[in-house]
Amino acid sequence: MDTEIAEIRDALTERMEAITASVVAAIREQVPFYADATTVSTAMVTDAVRDNLSYMVRALTDTRFDTAPAAATGRTRAELGVPLAAVMHAYRIGVHRVWQEVHALAADRPALSRRALLSATQHMWEAQDQFVDAMAGAHRDRTTEQALDDAAERAALAEYLLQGRIPSDQSLWEIATLLRLPTTGPYLAVAAATVEVGRAPLPGIADRLRAIDAYSAWRLLPDQQIGIIHAPTPAVRAAVIDLLRRIAVARVGVSAPFGELRDTPQGLTFARRELVGPGTGVSVFDGSVLGTAAIAAPETTVELARGVLHGLYELPEDDRDPLFATFRAWVAYDGNVKDAAAALYVHPNTVRHRLRRIEHLTGRSTGSPREVAELCLAFEVDARVRLHMDTGKSV
Repeated sequence: MDTEIAEIRDALTERMEAITASVVAAIREQVPFYADATTVSTAMVTDAVRDNLSYMVRALTDTRFDTAPAAATGRTRAELGVPLAAVMHAYRIGVHRVWQEVHALAADRPALSRRALLSATQHMWEAQDQFVDAMAGAHRDRTTEQALDDAAERAALAEYLLQGRIPSDQSLWEIATLLRLPTTGPYLAVAAATVEVGRAPLPGIADRLRAIDAYSAWRLLPDQQIGIIHAPTPAVRAAVIDLLRRIAVARVGVSAPFGELRDTPQGLTFARRELVGPGTGVSVFDGSVLGTAAIAAPETTVELARGVLHGLYELPEDDRDPLFATFRAWVAYDGNVKDAAAALYVHPNTVRHRLRRIEHLTGRSTGSPREVAELCLAFEVDARVRLHMDTGKSV
């Protein structure tokens, strides 16, 4: 019987070029992805078919199946972006064609025993199973490697853009294109505090944003997840903020909209400043002149604010907090005492009394425009940077 199986092997080997040509033609016709030779050339398909079928035929008399050609096919097709289903379909066409050839040999050579034909068929299908497993495994592994490589590259490019460290051989616009970000704004910068190192606080955020037509790029750092979002309209920006509020598990800071990619690092700085504060939730930087001034040069503004507010910081917390709330309400209502009192649920005289205490403790008059400006900036710095006079540090 071994002699008969060797005869089948040799007959198939002699016809290998014709079998290969037939299989290639069938693949081009029956597998849509292979219909166009742009991605995978006819020469590549021909070489792969010949190699894989030759090894399959040799396996009729050699049970030590060499699956290297199948694995190589799986890897190269994954690198070319050929779907696994298309490669599997092509394999089935090849195996079916070899089976047809074996069937034809049986008809042309009646001397071949039924036992030999059954054994050859069994060897062929065993080889086919191992070849397909090797090909599919290699395809999946390479696809996973590519996905991880792509994700790592995108994360690195996103960090370059967000941190303002652009490689000399690439422009902002080239990086944006690689990240699939539109090159014209407005954009939002986002910083989300991590709850656990290595775990994204905004899981799946890029896909969720794409569902609302917002393109984005992200980078996970040990303590933060940072990102840039293309938010061209007020409606998209509102949808983005709403999404962030729904999925946030920790503090999330969002910058004011900015129009140029080169302003991304500054936007990230503003977003990170909004992370300051207790609890969870989304805090959006308003882009106001005072807010920008408060955090643009914190080394300077912190010291200025401490010089203005040190008297208030020396008060007990339950005495200090109402004064801070009162001044902020008074500013929010454009200096209208009655409106500020209504917002605070206190009598207007209470607001006036607290303002006088602030004047006494800071040495600044609420009747002097220059001194009101100093107070406004100092309170804004406190809100943005969270001063702690007892430790001499800001957080």
